[in-house]
Order: sequence, then structure tokens, then C-alpha cells
Amino acid sequence: MSQYMSIGKVSKLKNVSIKSLRYYDQIGILKPAFVNTETNYRYYTKDQLYLLDAITVCIKLGIPLKDLNNYVENDSINLQKLLYDGKILAEQKILEIHNCLGALQETLQNIGSVTTGLAKIPKSTSGILLPDGFYHSAIEERRLLTVPLDEMDTPKYYGQHILKLFVTAQQYGLAASYPSGVLHEYRGGVYTRRMFLTITGGNPLPEAPSAENPELFRTLPQDDYACRRISTHVSDFETVREEMKEVLKGEDFFIIETDTLSEQNKKDGYPFELECAIVR
Repeated sequence: MSQYMSIGKVSKLKNVSIKSLRYYDQIGILKPAFVNTETNYRYYTKDQLYLLDAITVCIKLGIPLKDLNNYVENDSINLQKLLYDGKILAEQKILEIHNCLGALQETLQNIGSVTTGLAKIPKSTSGILLPDGFYHSAIEERRLLTVPLDEMDTPKYYGQHILKLFVTAQQYGLAASYPSGVLHEYRGGVYTRRMFLTITGGNPLPEAPSAENPELFRTLPQDDYACRRISTHVSDFETVREEMKEVLKGEDFFIIETDTLSEQNKKDGYPFELECAIVR
């Protein structure tokens, strides 16, 4: 029996109630690998845990329990179809959340400045004068959940990475939200680009899972940033460096490209913001 785990152990490992596990068995989406006929105790294998992860994530994405049975074929779950439908629902939810955040940001901006409708920009404490087209922004420490971004040519591709980040946050028990964006970084002569979501709440960050993605979690320090608004995503290193060349100092640097979440900025044609820490 060493290869089996009791229903109680699975419940504790995955933070899923025993009642839910029994219900999954009842509707046929996650049947125990073994049932003791004398005690009627249910037992599961480690290989079934990933199915439970998929079920849990997709339920939170909005797939009704009554529909989960539609994904069971020949006593096994069609994981590919389940995750595909979950992805579609997640993209819809992300769009809805994004629109809600945009409306909230718009309200905050109107509160900040009735005249312009744009948020008040915090005053700089650096005393450094910036070139035309730039403005200061004092930004608090940010914790990011990131994924490597090898290419970005369509909004659909961008959305796939955002979805991956939301699912990853769920797996680590973290709350992630907008603003999202791209972290452009140049270190030791090497340019890298990573998409990010912002981690909210005060939970400590876990250790990096493996050498495969050692920078899954990033913390950007509180700092004074030189910022400018841009009209489109920056898709390559030379473009982002050209956009920010007037404020870049030194060989190594990072530039944050973020969605401003402002309906007013989008109407004005400048929905994105570039941010670079000011080197004193």
C-alpha cells in the first residue's frame, strides 16, 4: 500500500476537502486508484495529483462542476480539453478584470486631477532634471512573478503568457494582479526580456523552483524612476534603448514596460509607460 495515499492525506496535501474528493469520485472525474472493499476507504496515487491540480485550477477559472464530467472519457479525464476550455474562460476573466481595473484607475485619476483626468505624478526627491518627454515617478517596492519572453508579436501571444502567470500564481498560493508588463534587462552584455504580473498581499515569496526558471520571482526596489508614455509595445532591445537613451546611465540597466491601465491614456494614444530607475 506504500504506493497509495489515503483520501485524508491527499486532502491535506492539496488543501481540497474530503467531501469534494468524494464528490469528484461520484461524478466520475477523479476516481480513487484503489478502494478497500472492507472499509470503503479511498486511496490515490501520486500520478493523480496533477489531475487534481488541473481540476482545482479550472474550477477557480469558472468551469461548473456539473460540466466537468464532459471531460471524462473511458474512465480518464481529457486533460487537454479541460485546460483548453479553462484557458478560454481565463482569458475572458482577465479581460473583465482588466476593464474593471481600467475603470477604477480612471476614477482615481479624476480624483487626482479634475482638470486633466490624469493621475498626479509624485514629486521627485532626486533633484535631477529630466529631458523633455520624461517625468518623475516615486515607485514603491514591487514584487513580480515573471516568465521568459522570447518573442512578442501579437496580443494573443501576450495573453497566453499572462494566463500562464495567473495559473502559476495559483499553484504557489500567491495573489497576482495587474499592472502587467515586460521587464527589459541588460546585464553583462546580455539582453533578456521577461513578462510579469504584480504579486499582491504580504505572503513571503517561495524559493525559485529550479534552475530552469531561477528568476520566477523578482523584487524591484523602491526608487525614483524616469518615465515616459509610449503608444505601442516595445518588441526589441534596440528600440527600448533608443526610447530611454536620454536617461540611461552605465552599462547595466533595467527598463519596466507597463500598461498604465488608464482609459484616458489609451484614448490619447499612449497606453503604455516605460520606467527606468534614476542613477544618482
